[in-house]
Amino acid sequence: MKILLLNCVYRKGSTGKIVASLSDTLRSHGHEVLTCYGIGNSNIDVYSKKICTNFEHNINALLSRIIGIPFGGFYLSNRRVEKIIRHFNPDVVHVHLLNGSVINLYSLLKYLSKIGQKTVLTLHAEVYHTAGCGHAFDCSKWVEGCRDCNVYRQRVNSWFFDRSKEAYKKMYDAINSFPTDRLVITAVSPWLAARAKQSSITKRYNIEYVPNGVDYSTFFYRTSMNLIDREQYEKIILFVTPYFGLEENDNKGGFYLPTIASNLLKYKFVVVSSRTSSTLSELPRNIQLWGPAKTQEELAQLYSESDITLLLSKRETFSMVTAESLCCGTPVVGFKAGGPESIAIEDFTKFVDYGNVDRIIKEISFEWNVDKKEVSTHSRMKYSKDLMSALFYDLYVKL
Repeated sequence: MKILLLNCVYRKGSTGKIVASLSDTLRSHGHEVLTCYGIGNSNIDVYSKKICTNFEHNINALLSRIIGIPFGGFYLSNRRVEKIIRHFNPDVVHVHLLNGSVINLYSLLKYLSKIGQKTVLTLHAEVYHTAGCGHAFDCSKWVEGCRDCNVYRQRVNSWFFDRSKEAYKKMYDAINSFPTDRLVITAVSPWLAARAKQSSITKRYNIEYVPNGVDYSTFFYRTSMNLIDREQYEKIILFVTPYFGLEENDNKGGFYLPTIASNLLKYKFVVVSSRTSSTLSELPRNIQLWGPAKTQEELAQLYSESDITLLLSKRETFSMVTAESLCCGTPVVGFKAGGPESIAIEDFTKFVDYGNVDRIIKEISFEWNVDKKEVSTHSRMKYSKDLMSALFYDLYVKL
């Protein structure tokens, strides 16, 4: 089978690694797979093509901020993708997350529908069924149609206008241009699938749950314990986040960590983050800022050495942190954030109401008598990249 994958990034970032894993696994089973991406270096490998120059990306981003319509922009990337489709002639086009100002998404979807292309659309965030917001949080306007939005400019980086009503119509028209037998929509968690089934944009289509796949050749329980200096601390608590700061409105919840750590001074909190706020105030002495993990193997080692992984997000559609931690044998404690509790393994996780710090402290203090090898084995079956690829392939065949 010939499969074309489309995503804003490739082999980096959460969706980029997921798409690369899917591509590699399908190819290992004899399928011909080509991945198109818009952000990053050119010529990442022979199985991919970059469809957007850095200059075009910047112009598209500027244009969306000025006119207030996300996912639009010039059509140069579209023309490149159309040419690739004509030459590659895929059996299925699989659209992932194209929210990075790399292509005119509305035009792309209408083109795929016009040529009768069998298409899979994967929801990694809420952008497709809300027509803008990656996380809609407690708002429900997107169910019937966004309008008069007081957070639209912030959510889609629109400098001047609230174009939520127009953006919703454009997304509705683009997705609903497909007949129902030519488009399958998938979601990375049951929670996200249930949300998409409520939206006027996506509710008439078949929406399937396909979990993200973890690279179990990297994320497994590693027995050597030599990275983290435990000193005299009773437990190691790991907090993995792309950004660590203390802003109250940060979705990843770093704001809560100093309070939690100051109430558990016998435990060491290790923060792994790619970026750290330059305005951090003095932190409790039991918080160690690790910085970014140098490799995925180092991250797997940190998961393995920790006693608990902490998740403080307000909203997550899946949570690779949860899946990766469990694959490395480490239980997860966190706030209910939507996706994580719907994909987690109940015996090895505990999620409490968002903002309930007292309950978080109590659950961290609980004696988790788990066999890490058992947790790892069970989790690597549930979050297997092979399972993800097999589920997607089944959908390709049905199309």
